[in-house]
Amino acid sequence: MQLSEELHVSSKRAMLIFYNSTVGQQLHDPSYGYQLMSDTYIVNDIKAEFANK
Repeated sequence: MQLSEELHVSSKRAMLIFYNSTVGQQLHDPSYGYQLMSDTYIVNDIKAEFANK
């Protein structure tokens, strides 16, 4: 929901963005440490990823 609010997109669109992001893929791999990070940290990384594309 935070990604949806910050990007001003629907929750469905935010989920698609999340699952198509590198961060979304890395979240399932404990070696990246995203499980320990806050929602805000993860959202900021997703936003940075797409800003660099």
